[in-house]
Amino acid sequence: MSETNLKVDSKGRIALPAKIRRELRIGKYVKVKVEENRVILTPVDNPLNAIQKLVVKGTKNVEHEVRLLRKKAEAELFRERR
Repeated sequence: MSETNLKVDSKGRIALPAKIRRELRIGKYVKVKVEENRVILTPVDNPLNAIQKLVVKGTKNVEHEVRLLRKKAEAELFRERR
């Protein structure tokens, strides 16, 4: 596992180096957890990618199905944040 020192900017942000993002396979989303004075980042799949995997080819009303699945994926994502 890689280890490095990072600078926190005036807005409290850090930039994860590309090497670490690749090593952890971090895309656009991460789950952040504080545990015993540590910050734990866990990669999270993009909810839209999960939706695309669930859409059945040949569905007559794809847009309707995607809207329903997007709502379910977003609800799941927000449920994990609690």
